[in-house]
Amino acid sequence: MKAYHRPFDPARNDFEKMWRFLQHDYAQKQERYIWHCSRLGDWMYGLWDEKKYIPTFFRNHAQLWVDAFDELLGFVLNEDGEELFFIFTRHGYEYLYADILDWTIQHWGPRYPILKTEIHEYQEESLAILIKRGFLSAGVVATTRQYDLLTKESESIELPKGFQIVDMLENEDYWNKALLYKNGFDNDEQVSEFDLLRFKYSRENPAYDPRFDLSVVTTDGIHAAGCVGFHDPAQGIAEVEKVCTQNQYRRLGLAEAVIRECFQRLKRAGMKQAYITGYSARANALYEKLGPHGQKQWFHYELRQRNDAKSD
Repeated sequence: MKAYHRPFDPARNDFEKMWRFLQHDYAQKQERYIWHCSRLGDWMYGLWDEKKYIPTFFRNHAQLWVDAFDELLGFVLNEDGEELFFIFTRHGYEYLYADILDWTIQHWGPRYPILKTEIHEYQEESLAILIKRGFLSAGVVATTRQYDLLTKESESIELPKGFQIVDMLENEDYWNKALLYKNGFDNDEQVSEFDLLRFKYSRENPAYDPRFDLSVVTTDGIHAAGCVGFHDPAQGIAEVEKVCTQNQYRRLGLAEAVIRECFQRLKRAGMKQAYITGYSARANALYEKLGPHGQKQWFHYELRQRNDAKSD
C-alpha cells in the first residue's frame, strides 16, 4: 500500500492517532516498545520550553506517514525543537524507517549542526539503516527498567519520622508541588502564576491521574519528594516519571519510598508492569535498588554531516 506523508495536523485528530499508534506498538512489541503513550502526552501538554508555546511547533516538529485512508503507518517526532528525533513505524511497515530517516535528514538536517536520534538495543534493523546513512554511535544514554507489579504489593515502605505520602487527588496543593519541581529539577525557589498555568496544562496528559501523582510531604506541608505514575489501563502498564527530591531533603530515601508506594497503588488499580527510564548515574542507581527487573539500554546515534537541502 502506498504511503503519503504530511505534517502533524490537530484538525485531523493526529494526536489521538499517534496515541492509538503507540498503544498498538506496545501490544505488538511489549518490553521492546519505543515510547509509552504518556511520553507523547508530555510532548503535547508539557510546555517545558518557550518554543512549545507557539502552536505551529507541533506542525513543524512531527511528520506523519499515512495510507490513502489517512491511517497512521509511521512518524518522526522532535520533542523540544533541538537536534534529537525519534522514528516510529507500525508493525508490518518497518520498511518505512529508511524513507522516514531520509526525509528527516533532508528536511530537518539543515536546521542543526548535527542530527541525533535515540534508539534502543533491540532495534537492530533500524540501527543498520542508521549506520548505512552515516550515523555514528555516541554511546549509551539511558536505561529503561521494567518491574513486575505483581511482586510489589508486599514490599515495605520506610519513611523518616514526620513524613507521609499523599496523592494530589487528596492534597491538591499544586503550588507546593510546583515548588518541588522547580527546586528538584531547576534548583529554583520561585513559582510564578505562569508556572502554575503551565503545570495545570501538563495535567491534560490523558495518561495522568491525580491518584498516582504522589508526594512525600512534611508536617509543614512541604512537598519534599515525588513521582507520577502515568498509566494506560488498556495495556495494563504504567510509566513512573517526574521523580525528584528537593535539595534539602536528599539522601533520606524519600524518592525510593514514593516510587515503591506508586508501584503498589498502580498494582491495586490493575496495572501489571511499570517502567522507569534513568538518564543520569544517580537516577539509575536509585532505580537499580527497586528490585528485580528487566531492562533495555538506549543509545544516541549522530550524523555530523550537513545536508545542502533546505528545510521546509
